[in-house]
Amino acid sequence: MKVSLVSRVVVEDLQRVLGHLRGHDELQGKHLLITGSTGFFGKWLLALLALLNRDGAGITVTAVSRAPERFLKDYPEYRQAAWLHWVRGDVQEPIDWPVGRPLDLILHAATDTLAAAHSSPLRIYDTILGGARNVLELAVATGARRVLFTGSGAQYGTLPFGRPVLESSPLACNSSLASSAYGEAKRAQETLAALYAREHGLEVLLTRCFAFSGPGIALDAHFAIGNFVRDALWREQLVLQSSGQAVRSYLHGSDLAVWLLSVLLRGEAGQVYNLGSDQAISIADLARRVVSRIAPEKAVLVLGQDGEPGSQSYYVPDISKARALGLDDWTDLDHSIDSMARWVRESRSSD
Repeated sequence: MKVSLVSRVVVEDLQRVLGHLRGHDELQGKHLLITGSTGFFGKWLLALLALLNRDGAGITVTAVSRAPERFLKDYPEYRQAAWLHWVRGDVQEPIDWPVGRPLDLILHAATDTLAAAHSSPLRIYDTILGGARNVLELAVATGARRVLFTGSGAQYGTLPFGRPVLESSPLACNSSLASSAYGEAKRAQETLAALYAREHGLEVLLTRCFAFSGPGIALDAHFAIGNFVRDALWREQLVLQSSGQAVRSYLHGSDLAVWLLSVLLRGEAGQVYNLGSDQAISIADLARRVVSRIAPEKAVLVLGQDGEPGSQSYYVPDISKARALGLDDWTDLDHSIDSMARWVRESRSSD
């Protein structure tokens, strides 16, 4: 299942929000490096950049990947893309870059968010900080003007229920817990970026990313909306083992791609921007919404009890700063769910 311009669903989603990408003429003729180019963020970014270049934007992109051949086997449409170049490597190691080759912009999105990656907290901590250091060193060596880092809403730790969190919030994850490795490393990444900005004059943009939806979300991982779409499509009923009282919000992939490029181009250097939707929904209501859109004849069973651990979990950003840049969650949740189902069906019919 592809998140690229070979998917009619992906093309339609991108075209619907493309008009909100202001200032993209600043990308004309620029050289952009993307890490994490084969993940959810990266695939949507590559698809958006492919659409812009199809319309004559003239953007050169270098993508860093540990296994570009494996990606290109699944996405052969990028093999003949003259605007796209690949660097084989892991951001934990210094990035192999030709001496004297200029670079204008960097978008650092390389972090594994799948649950399996978090089974080794020390490794995830080292990966995040080592990757950030190597990206910053590359920016200094190449004269890259701006660098955007993707952080996480996990940096805020436990959020008060019912209150979307502001970037200025003093909340933070518990630094004494091994389970805070991901959030704490993302926090430390921001400090490292600030140090390089001060020492080397880099313009750094910091984002804290929440939850996302749309084509490309895994249907068999720890992403609730992906699992719900899978169950609505192929299971007899949708069963929630929890109480479903935890609250989340979801920004669609096409919107996310526009947000990332917009913040990179027009965000204020040194500032932090929450990336996500502020339209809160409980997990139980999300399950019912998915079923109502995809398979209204199916039942939703909620087996957990209110008051169980994690039932009052709340993970919703305040996006006022993003809105000040002209950004919004343009794709509503119903459309996002429909898009995911259409994309899965489209992919299966083309196999």
